[in-house]
Amino acid sequence: MISLFDKANIGPLELKNRLIMTAMDVGFSTDGFINDRFIDFYAERARGGVSLIIIGGCYPHESGKHWKSILGLDEDLYIPSLKRFTEAMHQLGAKTATQLLHGGRYASSLFTKRQPVSASSVPSRLAKDIPRPLTIPEIKEIINSYARAAFRAREAGFDAVEIHGGMGYLINQFLSPITNQRKDEYGGDLQGRLRFAREVVQATRELVEKDFPIIFRLAGDELMMGGNRIKENIEIARELARVGVDAFHVSPGWHESKTPIMVMAIPRMAYTFLAASIKENVNLPVIAGVRINDLSVAEEFLRDGQADFIAIGRPLIADPELPKKYREGTWEDIRTCIACNQGCFDELLNMKPISCLYNPQVGHEREYIIKEAPVKKRVMIVGGGPGGMEAARVAALRGHQVALYEKDCYLGGQLHYAYKPPGRGEFQHVISYLERQILKLGVSVNLGIKVDTELIKKEQPQVVILSTGSLPIIPPILGVNGKNVVLARDVLERRVPVGNPVAIIGGGSVGCEVALYVAKLGSMSPEVALFLLKHQIIDLATALQRTLRGHRKVTVLEMKKRLGSGFGLSTRWVILQEMEETGIETLTGVKVKEIKESASGGPGGILYEKEGRGGSDPATFLPAETIILATGYMPNNSLYQQMDSLVPEMYAIGDCVKVRTAMEAIHEGFKISLNI
Repeated sequence: MISLFDKANIGPLELKNRLIMTAMDVGFSTDGFINDRFIDFYAERARGGVSLIIIGGCYPHESGKHWKSILGLDEDLYIPSLKRFTEAMHQLGAKTATQLLHGGRYASSLFTKRQPVSASSVPSRLAKDIPRPLTIPEIKEIINSYARAAFRAREAGFDAVEIHGGMGYLINQFLSPITNQRKDEYGGDLQGRLRFAREVVQATRELVEKDFPIIFRLAGDELMMGGNRIKENIEIARELARVGVDAFHVSPGWHESKTPIMVMAIPRMAYTFLAASIKENVNLPVIAGVRINDLSVAEEFLRDGQADFIAIGRPLIADPELPKKYREGTWEDIRTCIACNQGCFDELLNMKPISCLYNPQVGHEREYIIKEAPVKKRVMIVGGGPGGMEAARVAALRGHQVALYEKDCYLGGQLHYAYKPPGRGEFQHVISYLERQILKLGVSVNLGIKVDTELIKKEQPQVVILSTGSLPIIPPILGVNGKNVVLARDVLERRVPVGNPVAIIGGGSVGCEVALYVAKLGSMSPEVALFLLKHQIIDLATALQRTLRGHRKVTVLEMKKRLGSGFGLSTRWVILQEMEETGIETLTGVKVKEIKESASGGPGGILYEKEGRGGSDPATFLPAETIILATGYMPNNSLYQQMDSLVPEMYAIGDCVKVRTAMEAIHEGFKISLNI
């Protein structure tokens, strides 16, 4: 029976287990060189037990740099810093590979100071630059640059190289009929479009010789209209297997695909069937990846013979010790990646180094070390949201006597509502992980107790950390206290009935999520739809329609011109796309004037004005049986204002200071407890 921790080979390279850390841009370098922060980050993951760490992408040619923080491998001057990295990882028991990635039309002139190049002059919807087609001599030059970069990787001590041929980057631009409209020998039918990739592999193999493994990153399905599907990619894999590839790393899509690839709403393991399809058709090791965050499910996938290796990236950002914890059976200590992208992908898009929603040590492995406190103190934490729980966890780890108080009968704060909407369930892992940890560490958890100054005087803590969160904002709208008006959190908790039609005031992240929640109330479950499809009781179109939404008419009203503020860049477009698919109507740039209850047989609803109308224009009436307020939050800081020298040390974190994100609250809680 295959285990994740069986030894296995990629070509001549023996790996101690079947867990691989996939290549990621971590944002720690701005000059193309590896630095101490980069090495510290990966050292923690090597200690955690992965067998192979792939870094990059590294640009093999100066025209291929697609982001400011990716690594250089186009010149020998990068070899010394790369060698420092490989030596450090080898000392910790991990093998290493570097990924070669030429951005092609994704390589912005902002970073390369030149016009992007590609197979053809087909622009990307993600970039303003229009690429120019490569000439034949330039193609030969870039092919040779891949080979020379691989040779440099070997000189730097890497154990393998991964050639990135997916995600819409340069090699994929040659492979795809969308971006390759050439009429010469590098275009035309699939064999012509394959020529560039084939020659890259051949040139690399010739220079690095047979004992240096080549992994090829393949898009199992481009997820683009008119692009290569799994059928074409099987043919591509078969051809590349003949010319020197030792393993295929299979992932889906392009960055500009309208099908989500790496967000929370994607079901776990959704794209692994692509790796399984390649595995069925080539006699080489296959690496499966993307949206894998449960190693027990991944191990079963290996046992079924659908892949040979599992690649994970974000789960190792969240928990560098994931392999070790899984192998040792300490599952309660696993910090499960929730694919929120808030600290990793979204930070990169904002030109910042990666972080993690609930692992504040990411990128600070050297300085954020949890050590025993020299003086043990009595610590009272007021508020059981994510910031308060993280503060309790770290304080307890340092040996303090910690008591946590929460006025509600459950822990989680605002995150208690965050996992209720469809596709957002992974947020519950943040709460469950922190709850498991504080109970395991002996934190005294007191639920259903509202802390006041009298209780603080009675308990006499030496340190108080206030994490009292926020309160819903009730806007000063005529009729806002009517019986047909409810709060978003009460809807998500099923505390109130929801009528039809529904109007939601507020189109930020909470408003959009509660809209999706309400729109899907009464929808058909996937299991029922599958049963009815199997027995031909309904057709596919009906099944999709019934599972996507229920029967309520839902309208979101937003004062700003833009919906979805509060979501990260990688998530917002997915949420808005889901709202459109579920038939949710949206009104932006509107001001709500009055809320009316139903009376004398007439419907209740909302009177609103569209931005820009004159005062004499009549307001528009929107009928609604239920009106949901999602108009934001304000700090719950009343206890903070009463403290005034009540204890020797007092700190405030999270929303009670300023309404922000769960990540900011957790990181503040960590840093406060690291220093008390």
